[in-house]
Amino acid sequence: MSYRWAMQLAIEGDLRFISHHDTMRAFERIASRANLPLQYSQGFNPRPVFSFTCPRPVGVASQDDRLVLALNGSIEKADLLARLNHHSLEGMRFTSARLLEQAKTLHPQSVTYEMDLPEDSVGTVTQRVAELANQPVWTVQRKVKSKRGKRPAMDTRDVDIKPMLAKLEVSDGKLRFVCTVKDGNSARPGEVLEISGLIGPEYLAELVRTKIEDEF
Repeated sequence: MSYRWAMQLAIEGDLRFISHHDTMRAFERIASRANLPLQYSQGFNPRPVFSFTCPRPVGVASQDDRLVLALNGSIEKADLLARLNHHSLEGMRFTSARLLEQAKTLHPQSVTYEMDLPEDSVGTVTQRVAELANQPVWTVQRKVKSKRGKRPAMDTRDVDIKPMLAKLEVSDGKLRFVCTVKDGNSARPGEVLEISGLIGPEYLAELVRTKIEDEF
């Protein structure tokens, strides 16, 4: 019998700089070392069946990453979390888990981010956010893969991210924003920082994903 677990984990410290692909590889090793009754895919190269429902941008820390893991045997929630945390990496903590009904699938609806603003930028960012509230469109340039030619290439296109944000505010010295997710499309955290006047990778590294809202 298959058991599907929806798991919540935090990724902090230097580990926030690893890619989604490396995060997947790291979890595969952790789950294997934890001696869990993993469910494997079919074919010539079987792999454990799991997925991150909302991949984390490189450089962004997270208090709420979501993972769906398939097991072939039953296990107590406390034992599952204890085994994973025992074999986990520094900066990765598994904080909660719940069983999913067989037909249920997690669909992210919104993702909340926040960051502590440098003291010397609180005023300018607050003013910029106030100005944005009166603008009908929030246009950013987004790099997208191009299908032109034989080799993959990157094109740049203008994207209005205002409809993709449920909230953008400055409060108590923090920038907070909520990105909605529809048909797999959402504003990118770096784009939101850019329109807020925070341009540069050093700002992305200060960002924390605090919450994911799911729909079953």
